Amino acid sequence: MENCTLYTHEVEMEKVLTRMRAHFGEQAVKVTGPEHQWEQLTISSGKKLLRKGNTLTITYRQRAIPGYQLVRNDDPVTANLLGMYGFVQQLPADNPDLKELLLAKVATLNTEIAFLATPSFNGDLRAAVMELAHELDGIFFCENNFIFKTDVQGFWDKTGALLLDVNGHSTATNLTVNINTRYFDSQEAPSDTATARKERNRQLLEEMKVKTTPNLPVIADESQVVLRSVEEVAQRAAVLAAVNTVAFGYLESPAVISYLQQHQLWDKTTPAEKAFLEDPQDEAKTRETWKCEDIWVLLWALNKVPSLGEMDALCNLDMVPEEAFPFRGPASDPAVFLAGATSLRNASEILDANDLYYRANWACVDARLRSEKEPVHPGIVYERHYALNWLINYRDQTWDEVTCDT
Repeated sequence: MENCTLYTHEVEMEKVLTRMRAHFGEQAVKVTGPEHQWEQLTISSGKKLLRKGNTLTITYRQRAIPGYQLVRNDDPVTANLLGMYGFVQQLPADNPDLKELLLAKVATLNTEIAFLATPSFNGDLRAAVMELAHELDGIFFCENNFIFKTDVQGFWDKTGALLLDVNGHSTATNLTVNINTRYFDSQEAPSDTATARKERNRQLLEEMKVKTTPNLPVIADESQVVLRSVEEVAQRAAVLAAVNTVAFGYLESPAVISYLQQHQLWDKTTPAEKAFLEDPQDEAKTRETWKCEDIWVLLWALNKVPSLGEMDALCNLDMVPEEAFPFRGPASDPAVFLAGATSLRNASEILDANDLYYRANWACVDARLRSEKEPVHPGIVYERHYALNWLINYRDQTWDEVTCDT
């Protein structure tokens, strides 16, 4: 048996039944469940007869609430897509612009369609699956891709071009991200507060010679957002500061693991951070050093530093007063810092910053897509946007799964 999975933004699965009947003939397709909401399709013979014993079984599942953004909930499909998004984020990429498009595509997916071929995907079965991929504008994700005859784990587009594999390779050069307009038609009108914030930040960025667009939507306003608690922010900063010393090579990971366990911070350490500490390879260390910018944002939110500073200026954690810094070595006690973290900046300040970095991040992505120089430092902007999204509970995402949609 061979299998593959197709992911699509589409939710109308009658199209699958129609396509399979058109390809194989109506008599070839056995339908389990009502045709308008079928549960399984089994294809065995018909207009284009399959070889004796060859079958194709198709099942699907969908998000409980279809849309174009990933919001954490108990829905298993959404949980799978969030995991997929996080997986793509961690992959290297020879073509980073294409990776950004793939991330955008993953956020729009609503349906996963599973194909099981017995004993294998012969030419006719493969042709039918590819026709369907074209009609549904889908992408494939496979660990062992029997459709494209490769054992490399990765993502392929509807033409069979490789979007991204685990080694960072691609053969595709572009990816279209389409969203059904129905998901915008039901949107509530933005509040005056959110609209004013958007326009202030657009003007500020224009004065900084950072190109913006009026088409980006507003972000949540004060009536909609629920900030992380002071305790949660302080604990996150404490963990990040400790892990960051391993990234920069100041400490060995066993000492930091012991410290986090001793001071009841290990259960606040994320799965990705634990994996890094258990095997801190050089490439991972380089990525992790950027988290100093996230620490800076959290300290700003906790009123430990006066401002975020310029978008082109790397933060300097050495400027933080010793008593205000969350980690002062494995012999120190984080209790002093945690007890001293008593307040957050108000929601308006944090949302102002979030909206500003959201638009600046879009400007960086847009410049890359146009093969132009980014107008501000993309690494600084991305990491600060990341931490600010976490602070405002963007899509209720955990630290490892924060998305920086643009």
